[in-house]
Amino acid sequence: MTNSLRFFVNSYWSSEDMKPTSTPLSLLTHDLAARSSGSSGRDLTDRLENYCLDLRGSASPLGFAQLLQGSEPENRKALEELLEWTAIDNDFLLIALVAMSPELELAASRLAWGRPSDDTVSEVLTQATVALRWTHELVEGERVDFVLSHAHSRTRAEQRRMARHNVPTERIPVDYDAEESEAEPLDISTYMLQHAVASRVITDEESLLIQHTRRGESSLQEFADESTETYEALRKRRKRAEAKLRHHFRSEGAVR
Repeated sequence: MTNSLRFFVNSYWSSEDMKPTSTPLSLLTHDLAARSSGSSGRDLTDRLENYCLDLRGSASPLGFAQLLQGSEPENRKALEELLEWTAIDNDFLLIALVAMSPELELAASRLAWGRPSDDTVSEVLTQATVALRWTHELVEGERVDFVLSHAHSRTRAEQRRMARHNVPTERIPVDYDAEESEAEPLDISTYMLQHAVASRVITDEESLLIQHTRRGESSLQEFADESTETYEALRKRRKRAEAKLRHHFRSEGAVR
């Protein structure tokens, strides 16, 4: 991780009014609470509104971030919209980190067998910060998943690197290098795939990939053998396409 990113994530830790026992995630909330008060909070609220972000009735940036922690579709949609602007404003980035803190804490817990140290949480936050610099290049519906995936995979890689250099760290499960299980295949009709293509949710190629490999016509390996792409590239493409389909049809209850 770069020194500039480490400084951004940890700058508020050195404040005299911070308790030594505070966790990195609680310090994020503490920092946002300070920035949400007084004239600085009003200025931040005005900036959020200038970017046409729906604050959903929140009275402060901290309240907005805490509201976005909810899993309701409308809250997740508002979070996806916020992540379009995290690359241009560090305060927006902080709001996003607080909003995603429950899921980032879960990622850290998974990486440390339920007992993450502050070092592990800090690394997850730093890698999430890196990912939030790029979310403006993604379409709505991909941004949150991208941040969580990047934070998890890069922190896991850092743990492996530290272990190889005999740096004391937390215990790492033997199956960390195994691929994570994919979501259940989509129960989706040809008509719905055609609708998704027409709506530019997925491409024709992605639709063809899902149809051929999810309906028993051929395995993903067989499909890769007949194409110019590798199995792993096709697997990741199908996973991203199905994630976009789930997000697109979620409100209609059309997919599992």
